Amino acid sequence: MIDIQTFHSCLAQTTARGYDLDDNQKKAVEYGDGQLWLLAGPGSGKSEVLVTRTLKLLCVDNIEPKSIFLTTFTEKAARNLEDRLATYLAVLQNTDSDIKDVDIADIRIGTLHSLCNDILQEYRYPNYQNVRLLDKVEQDLFTYRYSDISKHEDLDFWIHFDYVVKTWKKPKNQKPKYPPNKWQRAKAGVTLFNHIVEDYLDIDRMLNAGEHWETLAELYQQYSQALKDNYRCDFAHLQAYFLEFLKSPASRQFLEGDYQNPPLKYILVDEYQDTNPIQERIYLALAHQKPHNITVVGDDDQALYRFRGGNVTCMVNFDKACQEIFNQTPHQLQLENNYRSHPDIVNFFNHYITSFAEMNVSGVRAPNKQPIIAASSISGNYPAVSWIQTKNVGDLANSVAQFIHNHLISDGIIKDLSQCVLLLRSAKDSPRNAGPFIQAFQNLGIPIYNPRSKSFMDSGEVKCLLAALIQVIDKNHSFQSKKDPKGKPLSWVTPIQEWFATLDHIRNDSNISTNSLDDYLKKSNTKLSEVCKNSSSQDNPGRFLKLNLLEIIYRILAQEPFLTWRQDPVRNLRLSKVTRLFEGYNSFNLDSLRANYTGTEIDSSFLNRFYNMFVSYLIEAGIDEDEDDEVIVPEGSLPIMTIHQSKGLEFPFVFVVTKLGREGQVGAAQQLEQTLAPFRQNLYPRVTRTPEDLAIEDDIRLLYVAYSRAQYGLILIGTKTQIKSHIAVPNRDHLEFQRNTDALII
Repeated sequence: MIDIQTFHSCLAQTTARGYDLDDNQKKAVEYGDGQLWLLAGPGSGKSEVLVTRTLKLLCVDNIEPKSIFLTTFTEKAARNLEDRLATYLAVLQNTDSDIKDVDIADIRIGTLHSLCNDILQEYRYPNYQNVRLLDKVEQDLFTYRYSDISKHEDLDFWIHFDYVVKTWKKPKNQKPKYPPNKWQRAKAGVTLFNHIVEDYLDIDRMLNAGEHWETLAELYQQYSQALKDNYRCDFAHLQAYFLEFLKSPASRQFLEGDYQNPPLKYILVDEYQDTNPIQERIYLALAHQKPHNITVVGDDDQALYRFRGGNVTCMVNFDKACQEIFNQTPHQLQLENNYRSHPDIVNFFNHYITSFAEMNVSGVRAPNKQPIIAASSISGNYPAVSWIQTKNVGDLANSVAQFIHNHLISDGIIKDLSQCVLLLRSAKDSPRNAGPFIQAFQNLGIPIYNPRSKSFMDSGEVKCLLAALIQVIDKNHSFQSKKDPKGKPLSWVTPIQEWFATLDHIRNDSNISTNSLDDYLKKSNTKLSEVCKNSSSQDNPGRFLKLNLLEIIYRILAQEPFLTWRQDPVRNLRLSKVTRLFEGYNSFNLDSLRANYTGTEIDSSFLNRFYNMFVSYLIEAGIDEDEDDEVIVPEGSLPIMTIHQSKGLEFPFVFVVTKLGREGQVGAAQQLEQTLAPFRQNLYPRVTRTPEDLAIEDDIRLLYVAYSRAQYGLILIGTKTQIKSHIAVPNRDHLEFQRNTDALII
C-alpha cells in the first residue's frame, strides 16, 4: 500500500488534482474509525474530499472496494464521483505498482435508490423479487388506475388535505361543492403515500387517530397492497424494503461478509442535508457494526429538497442520532474555506445566512458553525455584489438583457454567454416567471438555454407527433364531443385542438416536407378500419388488435418531418421523451388497440381511457424537457435556471431574481412537516417549527444557495419595492442593503 505522504503529494500533481488539500480537508480525508460529521460550506471542495477519502481507504488503508458504500443525491453526481475516482486512481497506480490491483468497479457507489435496488436484487430478498420499479410518471399512472384514493370523492376528506391538492379551484370563503378531479386526487395521493413511507410514519397510530387520518391510513394500505398484487414498487417503498432487509437475517451476508464478499465497513454519504427520516434509518443501519464507520457530508444551509421529502433536521441532529443508535458522539469537522468566490461575495452570503433571527433559533442550523472564509484567488476592487434596480417591475428584464449585451459581452468581460446564469424560483416561460426575461433576451438576439421552461408540451414537434397519433386512432375526432356535467368541453379538448392546428400549420409550410406523414396517415385510417372489421372472432373475443400506441408512435417517427427533426439534438430529446412517456403507459398493458362491437373503429372505452388517463396527464403534469447529462450549459447560450438546478454549480456571473413571491409562502411540504409529526417515529426530539417558520427558513436557504454560486459577480435583480422588508436582503434591511450595494442601473 502507498503511504499517506506519497498519497497526498501524488494527487497534488497536475496530472491528478493539481493542488494540495488544506488542513481541514486533509483531516477529513485522514479521519480514522467512527462517525465523521463533515459540514461543508459552498465552494469548500466537499466532493474532492469525498473522492480523496475513498481513495485513501482503498490505497492507504487497504480496504476492499466492496467494503465501501458511497452514495450521493443524483445519478449525475454519482458518475462525477466515479470519473474522479478513476482518474486519480490511475495516477496513483502509475506511482506505486503495489496498488495496481485496486478496482473501483467493486465500490458500491450510486444514488441510494440505485444501490437499494442493486443490493436487494443481488441478495435476492424475497419481498423484492419479480417487481417493476416505477418511475415518477408510472407511479402517477399506477395511482390513477389502481389506487382507491383516486376514486375517493369524500369532500370533507379532501378539504382536510387540501394543501396537497395542486390546482384545485375552490370558491373563496365558501365550502367547495365538488372534490378535486381524479388526476388531482391521484397526484395528491402520491404525495401523501410517499411522505407516509419516507417520513417513517407509524400506520397504527394513524389508524387509531380516527377520522380522516384513519381513512388516509386505510387508503395507503390499499395502495401498498395494490403494488404487491401488481408486482410493482415505487421509489419510497424501495427504501422501505431495503430497511426491512437490513433489519432481517437475510442481510447478514451483506453486512458481515461471507466467503465471497468482505464485510461492509465504511459508509460515506454526500448531500446529507437532503436526507429524509427513512434514509437516516438506512444509513445508521448500514453502519451497525462497530466501530460504526459512517461519514456524512453536507451543509444544512443548502438544504433545498423539503418538497421531495428531504428533512434538514437529519443533518442538524446527526450527533443526536449517533448518540441514540451507537451511544457515541460523532467527530464534527467543518470545511470552511471557500475556493469559489470573490471575498465580497463570501462576506455577503456569510452575513446573509446569519442575519435572520429565524435562522438563529436552536435546532435550525447545525451547532458550532463558523463563518465561511474567502480563500479563492479571485480579487479586485470592483462591485462584486451589485444590484440592478428599476422603478417599474416591467423594466427589469430589459435592463438585465441590456447589461449583459451592452456591458458584459460588448466590453469583453465574458467570452461566452454560458459564463452567466439567470436564477429564478421557477424557470417557467410565463409572465410571472421567466417569460419577460426570455422575451427580452430574444429581442437582443441573446440565445438562451432553458430546459425547465415547462414548455415541453408547447413545442411544435411534440404537438405534431401527438396529433398524428390521434389522427390514426381517432380519425373522426370523437374527442371534440367530450363534455363535463355542466356541458363544457373537458379540460383536454382545447389542447388537442391546438395540437391539430399546429400539425395543419406544419403541413401548410412549403419549407417542410410532410408527404410521407400524410401518406402514412391516409393509409393507416384505411387499414385500421379494415383491421377493426376483421377483429371479432372466436380466437379474439376481446377484439384486441395486434397493435399498440407505442408501435404507432415509432411508425410516425419514421416519417418526415420527424426524421429531419430528429437530426436536431434538442428536438430529438423531446421526441425521445414522448416515446418514454408512452413506454410508461405501455407498461400497464393499457395501450393495445381494441375494436368496437360493430368493428367499424377503435372502441370508445379505449379512447376514453386514453384521453382521460394519459392525455390529460400529459397536459396537466407540467412536464420538463430532458437535459443532456453530459452538458451543464451548451456554449453560446445564456442559461436560465431554477435555483434548485444551480445547486452544486458555479458561474462567473450570477443574476438572481430576488422576488420569490410572497415571503414564507406555505406549501404542502411545510404543512406535512407539522401535520405528520404525531405519527413520525422519531429517533430523537425535534425542534417544533410552524409551517410559516419552515417556509421562511426554506426561502432563506434557497437564496443562500443562489448567492453562493457566483465567482466574480453577484447581481441581484429587483425594484426597491420588491426588496423592501423582504428576505432577499440581509435581515430584511433594504436601507443597509442600498448603502452597501452598487446599483448598476436605475
